[in-house]
Amino acid sequence: MNLSGPTPCLVSVLIRVLNEEHALRRLFECLRIQKLDRPFEVVVIDNESDDGSAKVARAMGARVFTFPRSLFGYGRAINVGTKLCRGDLIVLLSAHSWPQGDDWLGRMVHCVEDRDVAAAYCRQLPDEGVCQQERTRSNLFAEHNYKLDSEWLVQRCKSGEDVYEVCCFSNAAAIVRRDAGLRFPFRDLPFAEDRAFVLDCVMAGYSIAYLSTACVAYQQPAGFRNFYRVGRAAAISSRLIRELGSEAIGTDLHKSELVRKFVRLLYKPVEILGRTIEGLLRDRGQLRRATHYAATSCAASLGCIVGELTWHSYRKTTCCDSSVLLLAEESIKTVTPENVIYSDPKTCDVRVAIY
Repeated sequence: MNLSGPTPCLVSVLIRVLNEEHALRRLFECLRIQKLDRPFEVVVIDNESDDGSAKVARAMGARVFTFPRSLFGYGRAINVGTKLCRGDLIVLLSAHSWPQGDDWLGRMVHCVEDRDVAAAYCRQLPDEGVCQQERTRSNLFAEHNYKLDSEWLVQRCKSGEDVYEVCCFSNAAAIVRRDAGLRFPFRDLPFAEDRAFVLDCVMAGYSIAYLSTACVAYQQPAGFRNFYRVGRAAAISSRLIRELGSEAIGTDLHKSELVRKFVRLLYKPVEILGRTIEGLLRDRGQLRRATHYAATSCAASLGCIVGELTWHSYRKTTCCDSSVLLLAEESIKTVTPENVIYSDPKTCDVRVAIY
């Protein structure tokens, strides 16, 4: 297959990495077995990893670029990566999202072949050994396929549903049409920039699809600090997205949850005590697990309250700072020759072409 000339229907797999060498090895193995009827490349945005993440990606034939930590943002990394990708369809993956089955990539690509669909995301299943919060998180993903368009979004919001929940999306495992990604760059939100992307696309006349039949195994760091960060960032972003939704739909969608979250935080000691007693009565080995759950739950609740109190100061993040984005593009460093991974539609073998 000669890939030195124009390559029609090229698919780009864009992976964001920070010190995830082992996760990246597993991800490349998942990509290696994918059966796809068209070529695909792998582009890795490395956030100045201290381990061998860039080396692993380079050895597997990916195009690797270094993104400076000082300018990093989840939305910025995707925006810059979109411009670096050469495919018309861009698959977004976190290094700790591992596709299940050899037809995952094909299902994702097929889902956005309709020009009206700007992007699609898939179901996430908890990987082995993840904490209880991650297992609970996986229940948020629907059991059936659906498409979200502007009519359905407005109808659900005006009926009282939270626009933050209606615009559900996860760029940890998704696919975006390149033209949509360039037209609607991800905003500089501290969290849930993918949900704001959904709001932008849908209100512009596109639809967003969800695939329950395609899934990835997902794992997120489960430390106290990470849960506090996520809780705080989620609270900030949910308020900002409600503000964006109010402007786009023309209906006041603001919804303060400070009181409810504060009550939940006060309830935590009771929940912790109950889980501790339950663990001691059933199995003393469960005590450590119960303690971990209690600590991370408290961290998330505390982060939510802090976010509710400070979200006003983040209003500037609802835009995409073009000056910072330009600086980030100029700071990008190429770490490898331009390689492309492709799948042979006849044999389904994945090979590397260097040109």
